[in-house]
Amino acid sequence: MSFMQALLIALWAGYCSYDDEGPQMLRRPLLVGPLVGLILGDMKTALIVSGTLELMWMGLGNMAGYQTPDMIVGTIVGVSVSITSGTGATPQGIAAGVAAATTVAVLVQQLLLFARFVRQLFEPWADKIALTGNFDGIMKINIVAVIFQFLLRAIPTFLVVFFQKGVVDKILAVIPKNILSGLGVAASILPAVGLAILMTMMMKPSLWPFLILGFVLSTYLKLGVLPVTLIALSFSVIYMFLMEIMDTQKEQQTIKSNTGQSDNNNSSDEDDEEYDL
Repeated sequence: MSFMQALLIALWAGYCSYDDEGPQMLRRPLLVGPLVGLILGDMKTALIVSGTLELMWMGLGNMAGYQTPDMIVGTIVGVSVSITSGTGATPQGIAAGVAAATTVAVLVQQLLLFARFVRQLFEPWADKIALTGNFDGIMKINIVAVIFQFLLRAIPTFLVVFFQKGVVDKILAVIPKNILSGLGVAASILPAVGLAILMTMMMKPSLWPFLILGFVLSTYLKLGVLPVTLIALSFSVIYMFLMEIMDTQKEQQTIKSNTGQSDNNNSSDEDDEEYDL
């Protein structure tokens, strides 16, 4: 890997680091990995490894104080290892990429936890400057925080991807083949586990028929991904329209019930006035 390629990958990791504090969309492996493949000139391997990692980490998300393993640096390193090791999209290459990705993701997770502690020091610093009314000083703190957030992933990514060649080759030479084959099997199983975790979070009893329909279409009718996706899109649009109609009917019933209650109250008030007269 050349210096310029490592630098571009590090810049991409730093840019994705901003998204991690915002909408958290670019942090997904399926969006992070392909650009790495474009830089290294092997889009096919990047898509396969990124898709595998996406299914593995589909159910991961930062909740409360929990910091998940870092998918950004993990995906970048995993794709880089699979491409630069020469194994490519083979089962051995995918296993090596998954092993590298999971290891680096956990290591960077610890770095992010330490970074959270460091960022707490910015708050009392900003509070002291705010009391003095120095808004330019507060802006400088924001600039420092932005640079810190960028370098938080850019520097580790550059060091790992640029100096990985000799390290990865030595590690792959030491690891027995049965372990690599076992990692390949795990890479095939973990996507199903990740999808199962996601389903337990979002599945409702009313959605199970759609899951069964997708299983029948792909398993028994042997339809590919694109036809099943188009059928699922059609059903999702129909389902959305039906839910909107049901919501509209519920709103109309609520309005009618409220109107009826108000009419009854008005009639009772008129009866009270006639009684008083």
